[in-house]
Amino acid sequence: MDVDLGGSELNKQYEILVCTGELIFIGLFKCNISQRLIDALNEGVRESSLSKIVDFLPLQDVTMTNIGGNKKKFNHIYVAKNNIIFIAQVSTEVKGKKLSAYPYRSKQPVGVTIYTAQIYQAQVYASPYVLKGQIYVETWGQVADTLESKDRFIPLTDVEVDPALPGGDNQFDFIAINRERIISICKSMESD
Repeated sequence: MDVDLGGSELNKQYEILVCTGELIFIGLFKCNISQRLIDALNEGVRESSLSKIVDFLPLQDVTMTNIGGNKKKFNHIYVAKNNIIFIAQVSTEVKGKKLSAYPYRSKQPVGVTIYTAQIYQAQVYASPYVLKGQIYVETWGQVADTLESKDRFIPLTDVEVDPALPGGDNQFDFIAINRERIISICKSMESD
């Protein structure tokens, strides 16, 4: 995360990876300095004092990669949130230091395995992404309480993604998963 002094508001800037299944976008996402990444994803961001973007994710300095590995660069692009399977935070404030922005309040971690919408390859549906990581529930809450929240994106930490993304990345400190793209979720077995 970097602080951006451009414009009239003080912003945070995150390098993120956006996975739609068909495409991977890696770029910079700006939000208000007072917003955590998960809050900005769920609440939307202001691009100017007049417009707030809620249903699309604005990215800058973007590299888009398709399933075949072909890349294309964009200065600015908007990705429809309903097409996003998950968003991973790529950069950390200090290299080698784990992200610690979530959870904001004291919550209980629960190991889960999540099966997402299928990946579309060569006009055939392939296997779904499987994400294994920690979801956070209120102290006396259940996983179902977190799933039934009104937030579109649910935070996961210490996540392993299978199959690996183009380029081989499969381990992330933080991922926000689109709950509308979850097929199933279960508590992970200790032996996994």
